Order: sequence, then C-alpha cells, then structure tokens
Amino acid sequence: MFEIVTVAAGLSEDSTTSRLAARLAAATASALETTAPEVTVTEINLRTLAKEMVTITVSGLPSPALEDAFAAVQRADALITVAPIYNSQPVGLQTLFFQLIDDAALAGTPVLIGSTGGTARHSLAAETSLRPLLSYLKAIIVPTAVFAATDDWGADASGMGERGGLAERITTAGAELAGLVHALRPAAAGEEAAGEEAAGPGLPEYEPAPGETEAPQHGGDRQHAGDRPQFAAQVATPAVRRGPVDALDPNAVTPFAELLGS
Repeated sequence: MFEIVTVAAGLSEDSTTSRLAARLAAATASALETTAPEVTVTEINLRTLAKEMVTITVSGLPSPALEDAFAAVQRADALITVAPIYNSQPVGLQTLFFQLIDDAALAGTPVLIGSTGGTARHSLAAETSLRPLLSYLKAIIVPTAVFAATDDWGADASGMGERGGLAERITTAGAELAGLVHALRPAAAGEEAAGEEAAGPGLPEYEPAPGETEAPQHGGDRQHAGDRPQFAAQVATPAVRRGPVDALDPNAVTPFAELLGS
C-alpha cells in the first residue's frame, strides 16, 4: 500500500491551491495504481493548523493535531505540497510548517511541488524558494513543478475544471512522482515479484577468475539483477533514509591523494 500525503496552504475553504493539490494527488494515484494494490491519500490543510504553528513557534509546545500532521508527512511514501504565491513568495504558512518539522522527516521522501497565483509572473517562485527549502531537508524532488495561474483553470463558475496546458502538466508531474516512488519502493508495488516472473532464471552467478577469492567491488561490480529491488527497498526504509548524515565528517571524505592514485 502507498500513502500519498498532500500539504496545501490554501487560505479559503475551497481554494484553487487545495484543488491543485487534489488533482496532483489523483494523477499520482492513477499512475501508481497500475502496479500498486492500494493507494491512499491523506490531506493536510495548513489553514486549520495556523494557530497551532504559531503556538509551537513561540512556546515550543506542539498540539496533537500538529503532531499528527508531522507524523503523516514522516510516514508518507510520497508528498505533494502546494501553496499560493504572494509578492513572489509562497504564503508563510507553508514555509513555517517545513521550518518546524523535524530535520530528518523528509530525508529520502519523493516530493512534488505545486503553487498557484494570479498571473504567470509568479511561476518560478516555487523553484526559487520551495525547492531549496525541501532540498535542505534532503527530500527527493521531481523535476516538474506545477504552477497554476487564474487563467489556467476552466471558465466554469465552480472552477473545478482545468485547461489543457495545466492538465498536461499535472499528468506529467504525477507520473514523475509515481515513477520515483516505484524506484524507491518496488517491493511495495509488487514489482519485485512481477520482475522475477518476467526475468525467468535471471543472470548467472558471478564466477571468480583463477586466484580471485571474491567478486569485484564498486567499479567492477556485477550486481545481480534480483538484488536491485531489495537494495532500493532498503534505501527507502525509515531507519536508513532518515538517519543523520554528517557531510563534513573527515572519515567520510576520500583523501585527494587516494583519488589521484586511483
């Protein structure tokens, strides 16, 4: 089972921001359901958590509702976050939410970014603000960010439809997010079993050359095809993908002289 979590910062009861988040979730679910047995969507409306976020900012005391929202984001198989743009920046509720969440909550999580605004002049706001913020939290962000201006929505009074260009971007972004989720969690989608059946007997086992005691590593790696889904699943487990990593640890840096020697 896959869980898609949407974090929308729409400021009205039925905003275009919330509708865009719902459509992105539907497109992603549709792409996932081709192989996944079940897909669920959990919606988080930051408008209802505004007071709780201000309270924890000044007091450090989270409310149960805010803790539930943080927990939903942390367990998500895929995250979609959408915010309206004001004066070239996403509304503060969205950035505050991700500033308050635990630093490791999004590490390794596939994320799709969306935004809404009055005109196309705001279309790059998500790229210049949300993408760096989520990258800092070590999320894996899909290439396509979806921006919807007022003119992108259908002409009907309810605004429930969307015009061709927006519909195409939604479908493309949803497919990208689904593909990233499949790459990180193939076993959950049933791809591992299907892949084994389709592959038949698989690749032959590696036979060491005379005098060689074990299979070559790294550059000479001949990874068995059946091991790749298992490796991807291990990377996606919370214990691995959310562990702290010190990029400045000298023990994790290959000495320059060694690099020259190789």
